[in-house]
Amino acid sequence: MEKMYQLLLLEKELNSYQKIEKAISMKKYMKNKFEFYGISSPKRKEIQQKYFQVWKQKTNALNKFELIFLLWDLEYREYQYIAIDWMKKWKKTLWIEEDIDCLSHLISHKSWWDSVDLLASNCLSNYFLQYPNKVEYICDNWSNSNNLWLERSTLIFQLKFKEKTNFDLLSKYIFILKDKKDFFIQKAIGWSLREYAKTNRDIVFEFINKNNIVGLAKREALKNQILF
Repeated sequence: MEKMYQLLLLEKELNSYQKIEKAISMKKYMKNKFEFYGISSPKRKEIQQKYFQVWKQKTNALNKFELIFLLWDLEYREYQYIAIDWMKKWKKTLWIEEDIDCLSHLISHKSWWDSVDLLASNCLSNYFLQYPNKVEYICDNWSNSNNLWLERSTLIFQLKFKEKTNFDLLSKYIFILKDKKDFFIQKAIGWSLREYAKTNRDIVFEFINKNNIVGLAKREALKNQILF
């Protein structure tokens, strides 16, 4: 009951800041896949922060996804952004091993690059840092799942790891997926290589040359001439 009340308050406030013209523009940018209120990111974050303060007092390791799923089911895309921003604030003590099923559900539903990239490089990465023993088992399954967004997640969850990147593991999933022609997979391969090149460009340059990384993946990896 309390969660529903909080969502009603949030919905009322977001409605009051709705910008129709901006919403049309945002919807078009996202290929008309989602409805938007048209609220700018800074304003949305200002609004959501006071709710986060309340939710913090009501959230524990076992109930935390109840609110996330309620937000995920709502029509306007801003609710999914709020859900992800809230998840990014969770401390390690909130994550439990079984949460991977919930993360898989979120990545696989209402999926587009805007939500998946945030989930993978923030929430999934935090989960894997907490449970490193789960990484290879989960990513082996996801990289062979034929679900585009789960596959993409195996390539980008290490984006922020820098020197802690397991490049052997990244290479493994690149090898599995590199022959897929999908735009989002090829771009993710290049993106992951470009990010790791900031830490070890020689390894990345050698990997590209030895393993026939071509086309979009190669262009993304070499973007801004990072490797030169």
